[in-house]
Amino acid sequence: MRRPRRWSVNLLSGRTAVLWLLAALFLTGSIAGCMTAGLWSGDGVVAESLDGYWAVLENGSASVRFLPVLWRIVRTHVAAFLLGLTALGVLGLPVLFGARGFCLCYACSVLVRLMGVRGLLLGLCLFGVSAVLWLPALFELGVTGFACSYGLMRRVTGEGRYPLPLSAGRYWGRCGICFALAVCAAAAEYLLVPVMTRLVLQFT
Repeated sequence: MRRPRRWSVNLLSGRTAVLWLLAALFLTGSIAGCMTAGLWSGDGVVAESLDGYWAVLENGSASVRFLPVLWRIVRTHVAAFLLGLTALGVLGLPVLFGARGFCLCYACSVLVRLMGVRGLLLGLCLFGVSAVLWLPALFELGVTGFACSYGLMRRVTGEGRYPLPLSAGRYWGRCGICFALAVCAAAAEYLLVPVMTRLVLQFT
């Protein structure tokens, strides 16, 4: 006798669906960051997030070191990569993307609130230059890691033969390219942002 066909929902296993999910949560976090900036009452959080660039904003002198800049950019990618190696990434990666969007837009919004149009230009310099490289890399790591986490979750829940991308060279190749882009983003920020910040402060 023919067994009835069992249907299962696999929408989250598709790369496009995961990309939309992470993008939506990143956008939600960004909106929350902009709204929270309206309650801002001090410069501690922003000064910490800007590292040595805060000196540029205050007196025009830069005391930026490369390693702190590299760690500030790469740490989110490291977190996304590690979450992708566990079943917890199914929940952890969406939370990570929401938090990253919140922090990014919170800092930008505080600058705009403090300095108006000048703050907007500074925000574009401080965050926009490197984001061109690290943001696509982060989304690729998130989508790739979510696929692996989803497969691990399916195995934990009883489907021991559910395929995992970990054994494919393409998985590790994508991760390597993403980390290379993150390092390039840190180098671009380290080299270009102090110069661009001085120009903004000088001509605005």
